[in-house]
Amino acid sequence: MTSHAKIALVVGLALVAVGVIAIGLVGAGVVTFWHFTRVEKAQALVAQAEDAEAAQAQQAAARAAAQTRESAAPSADAKALTERRQQAVTRGAAYILKEQGEDGSWGKGNAGITSLCIQALLASAKPASDPAVKKGIDFLLKSQKPDGGIYGEADLKTYTSSIALSVLVKADPKAYAEAIEKAKGYLVKTQWDEEESIDRANPWYGGHGYGKHERPDLSNTQFFVQAMHDAGVPKDDPLWAKVTVFLSRCQDRSESNDKTFVGRDDGGFVYSPTSKEGPESKAGSVDLPDGGKGLKSYGSMTYAGFKSFMYAHLKRDDPRVTAALEWIRKHWTFDENPDMGQQGLYYYYETAARALSAWGEDKVMDARRRTHDWKAELTEAILKRQRPDGSWLNEADRWFEGFGPVTTSYCLNALAECK
Repeated sequence: MTSHAKIALVVGLALVAVGVIAIGLVGAGVVTFWHFTRVEKAQALVAQAEDAEAAQAQQAAARAAAQTRESAAPSADAKALTERRQQAVTRGAAYILKEQGEDGSWGKGNAGITSLCIQALLASAKPASDPAVKKGIDFLLKSQKPDGGIYGEADLKTYTSSIALSVLVKADPKAYAEAIEKAKGYLVKTQWDEEESIDRANPWYGGHGYGKHERPDLSNTQFFVQAMHDAGVPKDDPLWAKVTVFLSRCQDRSESNDKTFVGRDDGGFVYSPTSKEGPESKAGSVDLPDGGKGLKSYGSMTYAGFKSFMYAHLKRDDPRVTAALEWIRKHWTFDENPDMGQQGLYYYYETAARALSAWGEDKVMDARRRTHDWKAELTEAILKRQRPDGSWLNEADRWFEGFGPVTTSYCLNALAECK
């Protein structure tokens, strides 16, 4: 190869090398540009996410502040409802006072109705020292029997003694301590258990009836439970475990009611799992998918069972509690006593108010996911039914609801839970 050819070859190789280097540099630039573009996009996305998160946080803070302002400063509507409720309570209490007899009783010497009326007056902020309240309590003390029960000859012993006990505890637990202990002892002794040769396998176990030797039912039992709760019976007292057995057997929940009756398995409650004719529901029967008949759950007893579970110290997530609450959500109304219509409406109001108060939440979400301010809704339902003379009366007269002092007392007790 000539020297000229060698020079030409070297120059050619150099040009190729320069070309390769140039291509490499260009490629590196492209890669570098692509890399930084991706980084910039990622940084932009992060910034957008942070901005969105900050906006959401600001919105959440604004909502929380609004809720705080709302709770701290009630709306004009809430204030107006409070005033209307107080006016209704004042008129209702005046009606009850007007109906008191010369001997201090209501219902012509009926200790049960007398207890209910005094309870309503105390719930309406009448003090125990009020002359009418004091006169009524004196009547109850005179009605206390040697066995500790507080009742008259024609009274329903468990109802009467239970409400009277709650009254004495509310009025003055120190002044009436002796009478309170005697009444509490009577009620505990008349709970169906081993002392009457009734063991846990018996469907009567843990329940309460109208008196000694009377079959138990949920209505009597819930008043007994209310009295024990009001009297502050400790949670480790054996009576709570016993009563929970009976309550569970009143619930339409086959997993926990020991198959004492057949129903729709809907978590609601019936009147009694046992009677001379068999299990009983005041709401009657319901057709079952297999063609048979079952007991129908209903509102007042479901709230009674739900409340009693709370007082008996069951946990909020206990399946029996959640099943009862689900039934309540599916049957949400204050227009009627669910599955009973207008029968027992005012008993239903008092029981529902105490049950929801025991649950401890001001709002309840129904099965259709609608949120209800139960205190406001129940207050409105009660106020619109008050009569011109300050009383409440149920035209569907059953269980004493055609007698004004009874239904008026139920309403005043319910309204006291709606504050």
